[in-house]
Amino acid sequence: MSSSDTTLEELKRRCEEEPDELGNVLELVQKYSSLGWYNEALDLCKAMMPRHSRAYSFLLEFANVLCKRSDYRQARMIFKRLTELKPGRVEAWNNLGILELTTGNFEDANDAFNKVLELEPDNAGALCNTGNYFAERGDAALAATYFERAIAARNDFSEAWYNLGNAYMSLSQFYEAKGAFEKAIKYDQKFGSAYKNLGFVCEQLADDARALDCYTKAAALNRADAGIQVNMAGLYMRMEQPDKALECGKRAAILAPAESSSWNALRKAAISVGDGQAYYRAVTALINSIGDSDLAAAIADLRNMGFGCEAEDLVRYSVKINRAGASVDALPFAESQAPKLEGGEKTQIFKVINNKKGKSHDKY
Repeated sequence: MSSSDTTLEELKRRCEEEPDELGNVLELVQKYSSLGWYNEALDLCKAMMPRHSRAYSFLLEFANVLCKRSDYRQARMIFKRLTELKPGRVEAWNNLGILELTTGNFEDANDAFNKVLELEPDNAGALCNTGNYFAERGDAALAATYFERAIAARNDFSEAWYNLGNAYMSLSQFYEAKGAFEKAIKYDQKFGSAYKNLGFVCEQLADDARALDCYTKAAALNRADAGIQVNMAGLYMRMEQPDKALECGKRAAILAPAESSSWNALRKAAISVGDGQAYYRAVTALINSIGDSDLAAAIADLRNMGFGCEAEDLVRYSVKINRAGASVDALPFAESQAPKLEGGEKTQIFKVINNKKGKSHDKY
């Protein structure tokens, strides 16, 4: 049994033996949450509610668990109850503001953060969250002033440095953004998103070697972030290393198959190295988001690469989803295939032929 398991078992035992001891309950709830066991944390909170229903710290932790479960309605009720129970404490006001910001209720979020700042003008968390509010509202310059105030209140606040970097990046102040992201990493060396954004900034500053190093570190820390792979694919293409770009594009498509950026990265790398199968997969995934001229070009690309079967499969698929037309040269293919097909696919091809020839009949 690992030390973490031993600690968990010990916490459970203490909580069972002394359920009225609030410290035991809170420690176990926090332990469950740190492990990502939100169902267990929520069940414990519900079981202990009759004993600790008026304890501020218990209700605060209960609402935090609800937020992690995306039960924002009930969490909001508890946070508001706490602001009424003890209006002079900042924790519930701050967490309520974060909840409202998360759910898009920006003005309510700002009201909550302002309440925190009325109580504690130098509260670094509230200053940072107010900066997030203005960033969400599209005012990066004003957001930056709040992030700077948060840093003045707490210089090692890595999240505030990171958000300041993002604000500078939005303002195209890349040298300033670089410095802010470096500070975020200084105070949190496992800050994967800071490495990712520092990599992007280094690209803008034409420091490709540093950018690649940052992306590599970001990918090691955030293995599920497809955006890092997309950025690396683009960087490798600019560095004339299309084989490595292709591998990054493939990883991005696996990590985020619903994101067009993943498939675009794969598409660009695949045509560069002549991988027709990967190119076909990418174009098929993107077919509903690209125009007819791009689709026609993709079919031509496949033929030029020597992947005639994939080209014809793409034409067939275009016909099936009503994307075929003169620009994708589908008519000759449709006419050649019509005698060989049956049922719905044949009917669909007839529609293409008839539409192109201006005929109204539905028989071949």
